[in-house]
Amino acid sequence: MSFQERGRMAFPEYTGARCYMMPFIQGRGDSLPEAFASYREVVDRFALPDQEGELGLITIDESFVEAGRSQRGYGAGGRTIHTEACLSGENLSWGPTWGPSPFVRLERSTRALIANSLPDTCMVWDVDVEDTTRDGDLSARADQFPREAGRMMDAGEVIEIGIFTPHEPIRQRHSGPRQFFRIVGHGVHGREDYFTRNEHLERMGLLH
Repeated sequence: MSFQERGRMAFPEYTGARCYMMPFIQGRGDSLPEAFASYREVVDRFALPDQEGELGLITIDESFVEAGRSQRGYGAGGRTIHTEACLSGENLSWGPTWGPSPFVRLERSTRALIANSLPDTCMVWDVDVEDTTRDGDLSARADQFPREAGRMMDAGEVIEIGIFTPHEPIRQRHSGPRQFFRIVGHGVHGREDYFTRNEHLERMGLLH
């Protein structure tokens, strides 16, 4: 199964908090810096299966989105469909691969948990797609992913996906704040300069 529901979460009060692929300890809310303390209860509750206590990477994106736009869209066409993995030749990487050798290498078994605060703003498909572009974009092939064949996520619904699971941020009908939450599990090797550091975890001596 490409995706699986893992429960429901209550998003904390919106503050505009943002971090990207920040290291933390799965299942340990105290491994988050004070700036993200409102998410500690969520982290205590959710971890990838059999990965509690292991290193993970968390993304929190709280931002105001205008009507007719999607919070995390970047696709090449009228719709934005993508996978977390980017495949270029034999290289399986995270994020756009601008150089000949990606900084971050992925294992095929890498999984992620995703959730968002608004209903009807993210759709997932129960398939694995490996023949993606160098930046994971499938938008030019949108006709292969009809929305009636996908699963629209509810607000606070936590879904486990694989790195080859296609998903699509949906344009919001109304302007307003949206909160996105993601945990990436083991199988990520290396880091990009733009990944958020967790100095709190470093001071705890849990990150080497």
